[in-house]
Amino acid sequence: MKNKTQKIPLFLSQKEVDDLIRGVRKERHKLGLYLMSYGGLRVSEMCNLKVSDVHLQRNFMIITGKGNKQRVVPINATLQKMLESYFSKYSYKLNPDSLLLGGARNSWHYVIKKYSEQNLGRRDVHCHTLRHSFATGLYEKDVPIERISQILGHSKLDTTLIYSRISIEQKKDAVMTLDGPRGRLFTFARSFRKKTDITVKSSGSLIGREKESELINNYIKKKISVILSGGKGSGKSAILRHIPDAVFIDEYKKKQTLVKIILSASAGSDGTLLSADDKVYKEAEKQFKKLSIDELLNELKNFNKTIIFDDITGLSKTDRSTISKLSELTPVLAASSRTADKKLFKTFVEIKPLKRHFTRLILSEMVQITDPRKKELMIDDVLHQAGDNLKEAEYISRQMTMGKTSEEVITDERISNQESIAPFLLILVLFFAAYVLKSYASAMVALSYALLVVFRMVFYKYIFMPASKK
Repeated sequence: MKNKTQKIPLFLSQKEVDDLIRGVRKERHKLGLYLMSYGGLRVSEMCNLKVSDVHLQRNFMIITGKGNKQRVVPINATLQKMLESYFSKYSYKLNPDSLLLGGARNSWHYVIKKYSEQNLGRRDVHCHTLRHSFATGLYEKDVPIERISQILGHSKLDTTLIYSRISIEQKKDAVMTLDGPRGRLFTFARSFRKKTDITVKSSGSLIGREKESELINNYIKKKISVILSGGKGSGKSAILRHIPDAVFIDEYKKKQTLVKIILSASAGSDGTLLSADDKVYKEAEKQFKKLSIDELLNELKNFNKTIIFDDITGLSKTDRSTISKLSELTPVLAASSRTADKKLFKTFVEIKPLKRHFTRLILSEMVQITDPRKKELMIDDVLHQAGDNLKEAEYISRQMTMGKTSEEVITDERISNQESIAPFLLILVLFFAAYVLKSYASAMVALSYALLVVFRMVFYKYIFMPASKK
């Protein structure tokens, strides 16, 4: 009996991988392709990768693979740069327990096929092709096959770093071979970055929000839908995450979200709640997706749990209208930074910024440093830069774990704060003084200062800030 021919896995050359990624504009899709082609992740591993699994400062990821087995995958310079860029742009909506990219496996297969046909003119490329390309690239660089096997998670790995058969440094050396000259230069430059002993964890307690929590819980008992209105970083999400027995929605995605809410209360034949991997769940999901938005809303009448939407600020008018209709059928809590959204539900609660001493307590719980004096100085520094914005404070703290100073961290709040009325008032005073004194010298000083202010604003907004973000 003839043995079946074992086909060689399809893979792309390094140039083809670069061409594929270069044509991707969406940051989320681009990072997904990077994780598979420069990290060797399976599509399921990438979908389940959490923010807390990525350790940028120590240059590795903890990946949970098949059979819930964990392994350590080093982050090479190319992937490190992409991850830092992604965190820099989207850290305000990420928390350690949230999925880094998420999404369904089928949707990622569609993304790969779409871009491979668009950028490479090929229809035979799929998610696992990028993993094959990663492994082949390592092998072609003379990396031992045993080491490649460890990185890909093909052999059994211990769950702790100290007992792993191949050290993290050896794995890093293996993955770094995929970097070109620019990547190696980036790695060399990064080796001079100041190492820190700072770690930042999420705050597990709700501090200074007793009145708001009590008020919201009373509304929930009465089955009244509520909008939490307040500025960015005022702590709306923290309050919502402490609401018990609720369906929490990080991001509203039209039908997909409504179907998820409906199925969150579905139980199997044994009475246990269905998981997204169950066949019954998937079949029910297919059937519900055939329904219209209004039909799905009708299915949610008298839903037995509170539905929470983390942030609806950026939603379209149609999506906000859908959530408004849902709030009339079942209790809904939603947070928004838009003042106009107060009218979306019949009831709203104003969330004002926390008092400074409460913010300090929260930061003190989040920031972990062995030296108490250093910790106090860091918290003072972060509070000075972030003000009352908790999200800004957490973001600056996390950036400081990577060796940056608070002044080096670029935030949207800081950009907006650059626009100040003080320089313009000073220009008016100088011109007025020149007019009153009839002084040519004073007029020239005022004009020079005016030109300097304009130059600074243009330089800071269009040159310095974009360069710092990159």
